[in-house]
Amino acid sequence: MSYSGPPYQSGPPYQPGPPPGNDSNTLSIVGIVLGAVAFIFCPPGFGIAGIVCGVIAKSKQERLAPVAIGVSIAGLVLGMVLGVLLFRGMYGG
Repeated sequence: MSYSGPPYQSGPPYQPGPPPGNDSNTLSIVGIVLGAVAFIFCPPGFGIAGIVCGVIAKSKQERLAPVAIGVSIAGLVLGMVLGVLLFRGMYGG
């Protein structure tokens, strides 16, 4: 009795893809966009929403999550400062 080896496979060998959740940066990108929009329009609303998206992305271990958090905080703070300066300039307060 002879052994002929493993059975014949007709296709390429199976290669699993990356684990789910690590290849997507969707929430991070949404957080970055919200942070950038917060610089001009409604800094408290868009800035806080961007920070929340960045924190959720961080919990999902997205690669761009720290960037999203940083841009959102910067958009929130700079947008508020810009709003105060414009308000003082327009109304002399």
